[in-house]
Amino acid sequence: MRGLRTAEILKLQRSGNAKRLRQTKKNYAKTDAYIHLTYSDRWGVIKKVADTVANWGKARLFAECIDKVHFDPVWAGKTAEEQAFEQVISRFQQFLTSAGPGGDSLGMIVHDNNESVAMKHTELMRKYYETGTLWTSVDKIVETPLFVDSSLTRMVQVADLCAYAIRRYLENDEVDLFRRIFARADRLSSGKTVGVRHFTSNGCVCEVCSTH
Repeated sequence: MRGLRTAEILKLQRSGNAKRLRQTKKNYAKTDAYIHLTYSDRWGVIKKVADTVANWGKARLFAECIDKVHFDPVWAGKTAEEQAFEQVISRFQQFLTSAGPGGDSLGMIVHDNNESVAMKHTELMRKYYETGTLWTSVDKIVETPLFVDSSLTRMVQVADLCAYAIRRYLENDEVDLFRRIFARADRLSSGKTVGVRHFTSNGCVCEVCSTH
């Protein structure tokens, strides 16, 4: 693995493509701690993490998966990103409302510290506190999102793994990781999935849509 990485960097150095070389070095810098592991080793670790998530009986998965081909921001009056954020906040709020005795459970949003979206999502949360989302008032989620460095926060990394598993299933029909973590999607007592939604064309028969 290290030899392949070195060969790619040397090739880019010879090509004179400075921009791509910088990006490649940046990407590889994130994998230094794992370079000694084989592909099989890495895949085994990912599966073990997914299995751990699947066995967290009290954990609940919330996700909004938007196929942009079928999303009209003009009709919706918001971007796909805003729609997804509002959906997740709404479902989390509704879960908290019904989760605890007397509906007294509170929750917090922990968000990867991305400067390009931090201010936007903070402002959206302030708006939801004042006027609610399209589907619900928001009074069970405390504070605005807490932004953290995902490289230092394991639970955010676990959330990234769940997002990766869902996306790879919907875009590439890769079911292994997806079926491991989808067990934690929030569901009604009837078995209907309410925590995860796939916004796409009518007639979709994926496992998300068929249980939603």
